[in-house]
Amino acid sequence: MELEDPCALSDVARRDGPTPGKRDGPAWRRGVVATVFAAAAILMGLFELDRTPAPWWDEGWTLCVARQWVETGHYGCLLEGRPAPPILAGHFPVVASVAAGFQLLGVGLWQARFIGVLYSVLTLALLYGLTARCFDQKVATVTLVLALFLPVNWQMHPLILGRQVLGEMPMLCFLLAGYLCATFLHRHPGWWVGAVGCWGLALWTKAQVRPFWTLSLTVPLMWSLARRDWRTSFWVSSAGAAAWGLFLLLGELKSLVLAGHTLPTPTMTGLLQASALVFAPRVRMDAVIFTATFLVPTLCGLGVAVWSTVAHWRTGDAIHGLAVPRVMLLTFAVSWFGWFFCLSLGGARYAFPMWFAASPFVAAIIVEWSHGLDLRAVRRGLRGQGDGPWSKARALAVVSLALLLCWMAVQARIHFKGREADQALPQVVEYLHEHVPTGAMIETYESELFLLLDRPYHYPPAELNVDLIRQGWHAQRHLTYDPLQADPAFVVVGEFGRWANLYQSLVDEGQLKLLHRVGRYQVYERVRARVPAVTP
Repeated sequence: MELEDPCALSDVARRDGPTPGKRDGPAWRRGVVATVFAAAAILMGLFELDRTPAPWWDEGWTLCVARQWVETGHYGCLLEGRPAPPILAGHFPVVASVAAGFQLLGVGLWQARFIGVLYSVLTLALLYGLTARCFDQKVATVTLVLALFLPVNWQMHPLILGRQVLGEMPMLCFLLAGYLCATFLHRHPGWWVGAVGCWGLALWTKAQVRPFWTLSLTVPLMWSLARRDWRTSFWVSSAGAAAWGLFLLLGELKSLVLAGHTLPTPTMTGLLQASALVFAPRVRMDAVIFTATFLVPTLCGLGVAVWSTVAHWRTGDAIHGLAVPRVMLLTFAVSWFGWFFCLSLGGARYAFPMWFAASPFVAAIIVEWSHGLDLRAVRRGLRGQGDGPWSKARALAVVSLALLLCWMAVQARIHFKGREADQALPQVVEYLHEHVPTGAMIETYESELFLLLDRPYHYPPAELNVDLIRQGWHAQRHLTYDPLQADPAFVVVGEFGRWANLYQSLVDEGQLKLLHRVGRYQVYERVRARVPAVTP
């Protein structure tokens, strides 16, 4: 007798096409569930929109470019009051989305972050739809519960990370939209165009997604070629090629649109090695600790899904129908985790896309091993009264996984509650506008100030960021930047200025005098040497 596979998913999780007439409860119940989730997502998304989390350095460059594009027509920041290249800003779709929000709602932080909330809510809806197509609606509902109410880290909550002016959530939005379009290809070939369009936008939105998306198409393509499924291999390969072609075309169109409105972005030597190919032992250990602390449930879901997919491959069956986008999503999540663990800078932001994309597989094993969320069946399994030799092991596993997820969510909530409410950005800008003369130069490395600041400012070159990241892995730093090269009258130091240690020597030498402290910001005035009067 063949024993039951403890890691196999049910027919619901393995089905290659939609089950005709299958419904998870009446329509009114599904409508109520959708309404509850939508209301919760909107309320959570708007909560402390302009100050949680505090605006920070990575957001500032994109906000700066979007503001100048709307107000002056220049696609880039300012430097000493003159147009400068769009250094370190998000890719064009991110900047364009924020600029559209500024045009409709006015220039400000909450306006920019409101666009991020819209992306987040749409991405959650796409995740639900994709999971319902690839698994069923019960798994899709559990997926939303995990994403919205049981985050493993509060910084990885989709409505916390998504509201920030970063590229991760728009990228996931377009990526999942493409995968969802792929689930409807059996209905009409027009969905192929939708998948190509969405994937082309995803490639354009964030460069980081390109190798993992390519792998997500390569695996089902190789599978279909090995099984001589020419129809599947044709649509996968043609969609991949067309998406890359669309990405290149969009780049050319951007150049035409911005001709005369921007300046060439300087190349930053070593950026790839400093951000995406990091071999420093200290950073790799941070990734290991983060994985062990926050990603164990995710790895459980991915591990079971990989096991089930390998078992499917060994049967010799072809891959078609809904199995294709399911394998795409699995490949994307697994390959992203491989990069995160082995090569990334580590941390919540770099783990988020993998965690988000893997949540349906975690939900699938919870639903499967709990017999469709049947608590009585789980209780029977714990007592050894279930069906099959692995029923008790599955019951123990699903109870342990649920308890672990709840514990991690409680810890995330405690850390979120323990954060400091931060309104320092508008306060320090207000102080600067009141006490800094209109033409006085401000030196700062805090790019988030540029969204609201109406005084000329100077900041270090983009290459300095690469040097700081790489030198931060060693005990000593050797910087060549001169903070006084623009002859500033005032210096504002925040989190990044302190991290970079750019201005402390000036304070120690008495060249800067502290004027005001607002939260994480310190405002200094330049102390200039007095020229002695000449006696006639």
